[in-house]
Amino acid sequence: MRKNVASQLTKAVPWVTFGVALVLIGCRSEDFVVERLGEAEQLPPVRIAMLLGLSTLVSEDLACVSGGVLAAREVLPYSLAALGCMLGIWLGDIGLYGLGMLGRRGVLDRAPVRWFISRERVEQGRRLFEAHGGKLVFSSRFLPGLRLPIYVAAGMVRYPFPRFAGFLAVACLLWTPVLVGFAMKVGDALLDWLSVYEKAAWLVLVLVIGVVWLFSRVVEFAVTHRGRRLLKGKWARVREWEFWPMWAFYPPVILRVLWLAIRHRSLTVFTLANPGMPLGGLALESKSEILGAFGDDPESRERIAGWTLLEPEAAPVRLARLEAFLEREQLHFPIVLKPDVGERGQGVAVVGSASEATFYLEQCAHPVIAQEFVGGLEFGVFYFRHPDAERGELLSITEKSLPTVTGDGVKTMEELILDDPRAVKMARYFLEKWAWHLAEIPAAGEIVRLTELGTHCRGAVFRDGRAHRSEALREAIDALSRGFDGFFFGRYDLKVPTVADLEAGRNFKVLELNGVTSESTHIYSPGYSLRQAWRDLGEQWRIAFEIGAANRARGHQPPELSEIWRTLREHREHEWFEVPPRSSDVLPGAVSGKP
Repeated sequence: MRKNVASQLTKAVPWVTFGVALVLIGCRSEDFVVERLGEAEQLPPVRIAMLLGLSTLVSEDLACVSGGVLAAREVLPYSLAALGCMLGIWLGDIGLYGLGMLGRRGVLDRAPVRWFISRERVEQGRRLFEAHGGKLVFSSRFLPGLRLPIYVAAGMVRYPFPRFAGFLAVACLLWTPVLVGFAMKVGDALLDWLSVYEKAAWLVLVLVIGVVWLFSRVVEFAVTHRGRRLLKGKWARVREWEFWPMWAFYPPVILRVLWLAIRHRSLTVFTLANPGMPLGGLALESKSEILGAFGDDPESRERIAGWTLLEPEAAPVRLARLEAFLEREQLHFPIVLKPDVGERGQGVAVVGSASEATFYLEQCAHPVIAQEFVGGLEFGVFYFRHPDAERGELLSITEKSLPTVTGDGVKTMEELILDDPRAVKMARYFLEKWAWHLAEIPAAGEIVRLTELGTHCRGAVFRDGRAHRSEALREAIDALSRGFDGFFFGRYDLKVPTVADLEAGRNFKVLELNGVTSESTHIYSPGYSLRQAWRDLGEQWRIAFEIGAANRARGHQPPELSEIWRTLREHREHEWFEVPPRSSDVLPGAVSGKP
């Protein structure tokens, strides 16, 4: 969790810089801005160049662009601006080499370094380094996203320092003056055009730096095939709303929820949609408690994938309990291991042997569910029933598919991911997930499954499956749900051998049941209307509030708002477990056969 926060903060640095400058300009008088501008221009040029060099440790590109724009304003000579930036970049990259040397002592695995530099990225760099040698030191200066892992990896493999520093100096000598000069030329033209706004000098300066920096970033990505594919993936994530972050997608839904709260005179009554779950399944619910609430009748046990809970103990003890479970249920590897408290696929792993299970159990200190691995097709089936209704209904069905790439005997895993029209949209996730294997070349016709989890944020493709609704399926889900006392509203994640089995309501196995904060995930089907998605979620929340209000009328009391707030705070502070990467001699997602 801390690593994700650190990554977001690192990305936000240039934007925060612009924002602070704009706020200061907006909050101060014109005279104050003119005075500060005068003071800045009176600094010795050498000191300004030193400050530019130091600022490269925060953002290389932004420092170079700023140097070029300052040179355009004749605050310091172009040569001095380029030299300051070049020395700052060179020394900073040498620092990454030193960090890689310390990595052999475990520094990369300790906070705060591990928050900013993931072991997966370093392993990616190490493998590329071993495959392509010292030429990467030079070429990586022009490859977005590869500088940090490759320079750290150079230190880890003890690449000769004089040669590293020399290649790096040549690359900086070629790259930095070009970027600073580009910023100077473009900045000079923009400043001349905007000279009519001389009274807002600092505002103009910040805006020019911002425009030039954004343009330079686009150019940097555009000069290589890898960069162009990454840029295309980023643009697709902006254009296609199914990839939007929650803060961008959910505001209209939140407004709908607030309106429903006013209408039902309670902000928390929706949690009563499932009185049998803590807070209706809002957050931090136990998967084992939910699965155990279906009871031990043969019909329910037949519908739910076999599972057992492994409490926190020494790894050998947990492994013994796991093997006893497998023997008792007549199961075998592979099996699924996942934290008892988890969401969005966090910490879920399909393990294929006792050694892999031991590795997982050694890393995860939380209670773990071991569950039967079920093959077939995966669906999300959203069910609801009003407390006074005679029958339940199916609100949504989502068909989930796992993306694959097919080897051609020539392209590496990285190239296959970047060239795939769907996988490139999740390039950041897949490149990190496959960091140990990016340099490997799958055989011609070999199909590699990129993810084993039916979770959208981890690469699975969701499609609207409501056409598969049938009376037989409704009856089967309704019968299963009535066996869970206090459950009226939520989404089943299940697997079936075929679509025909799903529509007939037979041979399905439930993997999980999610509560009141479940989504009707059919909305994430590619091309689904954004407006219709908002309508569908609005309808889902209307049903949740109505069921909660009906249960309130039956005597259940809504929780206090303070209890909701406390749970959400605990959710935010929870140490979520992620499966650490592990080297392997074979591609873990390889699937036999040809398309």
